[in-house]
Amino acid sequence: MKLADVFNYENSMFSPLRDAARKVTAAMQQANRSLDSLKEYVLIEMGLVHTSDAIHELAHKFPAYFDEIGSILHQRHLMQEYPATEEYTKRPDDMDEVFEEIMRILRENDEALRDFIKVCDENAQYALARQAENIQIKNSVDCEKFLLAWKMLDESDASATSFDDWVLHLFHGGED
Repeated sequence: MKLADVFNYENSMFSPLRDAARKVTAAMQQANRSLDSLKEYVLIEMGLVHTSDAIHELAHKFPAYFDEIGSILHQRHLMQEYPATEEYTKRPDDMDEVFEEIMRILRENDEALRDFIKVCDENAQYALARQAENIQIKNSVDCEKFLLAWKMLDESDASATSFDDWVLHLFHGGED
């Protein structure tokens, strides 16, 4: 028997991973695309340079995350597949809606990761599941920072410029 005869999605031991891996990869690809679009809106329409930078940095974490998913799959000689993503066309009315969108995106990624982890566990791919949990933890840490920024926005009477400067301190300790 050859390696390719065992380590592929046709094998019942790995076939359930295919859809879960596609779903988590798609969620991460969509997060990258959506957050990059939100970043553009926050920069151009709202003029919040540091806030748009923070969103942009978050957007660019997702290609690294879906590369980690690929590396996890490669440990079982499984190919990562990259589903198509939709254009992001939403235009928030204000920063509350921007933060709502960021939280939705992070939640969708958490759900896709949770499903991937569950499928890995159900198919005795425990090491793969634990590695995916590490990505889930990073996603949770990202969520906390954006929730703190949203809380500051909601509880502050500061100007947009003051809020944007506070975001710089939150995400970079005040360094440009």
